[in-house]
Parts: sequence; C-alpha cells; structure tokens
Amino acid sequence: MKSKVQAKDLRGNETAELERTLAKLREDLFQQRLKHNTNQIENTMVIRSTRRDIARVSTVLAEKSRSAAVAVAKEK
Repeated sequence: MKSKVQAKDLRGNETAELERTLAKLREDLFQQRLKHNTNQIENTMVIRSTRRDIARVSTVLAEKSRSAAVAVAKEK
C-alpha cells in the first residue's frame, strides 16, 4: 500500500509535476473503482485514501494558481 501524500511535500513541486501526479492519482482511482465493482479489491480503504490524495494535490495546485494571480496583480 502506498504512503499518504503530504501537502507540505507537494508544495515544493512544480505545477507541471503536480498535474502529472493528479492525472496518475485519477487513473489509480479509476482502476481501484473498477476492481471494487468486480469484487477484486481486498482493501476498500485504498479508494478513500486515493480520493484524499487527489484533494491534497488539487488544493496545492489551487494555492499555486492563487499565489501566481496575486503576484501578477501586484505587478500592475
């Protein structure tokens, strides 16, 4: 089982890397849901933790976009 993604670790990453991580997590979630529907998944908590990891990555991406918008607004 994968370890939990920490938001403080994500904040150091570039936006492109965060977007790749988000896409990977969404693909993992799709696969886990597929396994769950076909009764092949043993631990259903993996789905929950993946959803939360997606939320963490999305939150950090939103923070980065807000901070970039504020920086542009301050330049004007």
